[in-house]
Amino acid sequence: MTTLLNVDKMSKRFGGLEAIKEMSFTVEEGEVVGLIGPNGAGKTTCFNVVSGTLPASGGAITFEGENLIGRRTCDIVQMGLARTYQATSVFPKSTVLENVVRGAFVRSQDSFLGSLLGTRASARAQAATRTHCMEILEQVGIAHVHGELADALPYGDQRRLGVAVALASNPKLIMMDEPAAGLNPEESLAMGALIRGIHDSGQASVLIVEHDMRLVMGICDRIIVLDHGELIAAGSPDEIRNNPKVIEAYLGTEVVS
Repeated sequence: MTTLLNVDKMSKRFGGLEAIKEMSFTVEEGEVVGLIGPNGAGKTTCFNVVSGTLPASGGAITFEGENLIGRRTCDIVQMGLARTYQATSVFPKSTVLENVVRGAFVRSQDSFLGSLLGTRASARAQAATRTHCMEILEQVGIAHVHGELADALPYGDQRRLGVAVALASNPKLIMMDEPAAGLNPEESLAMGALIRGIHDSGQASVLIVEHDMRLVMGICDRIIVLDHGELIAAGSPDEIRNNPKVIEAYLGTEVVS
């Protein structure tokens, strides 16, 4: 398999607090990888550093062999690494389709000058982008509300819209930060099926932070476990489910099936 993301001894410090301590892991092409751990373990900090939202304090991060440290978030998206957020991060007063079109901007064939002048090439590019974005909305199950304002959607559909916006940039890897947060069990099950469908279609690999252990165990090929900023275990769902360190630090005595 081809390594997409390689995190090597990555650290992140906030003053005297070391939130991430020399963390190393990889995500291979064609994988769904889970990143789990108790609250405060450093999972979202890890996402923020990898995606360029926060600078690393040490170590190396590469995507397809290219250095990510010091790059702008928009440049990282153009390289093929997109992410979603814990909170819904849509433009509330834009329509559902407009939100996804904005997500596709980094891949658009339209030019600023062409758009300004209203050229035929610009019109074709915009039409192609809208078609592409409608296909994504169909994939995530909310094409029927493409003309609705984003803040009018039910919460579960807003979470799906966040996934659609990330998919619009045609990523090779999507980092999903708690995509099932706030969803009921039925919605969480549907979100898991959507994520696995993205993987099974060959559309993108996935790195997911999630507290819903049934979702994680059900869709992930490998799982990485953090505790107090340190990687304490990595392996298959079965290996993680039965790892004494993980049970003590996070899962508890109940076996997750």
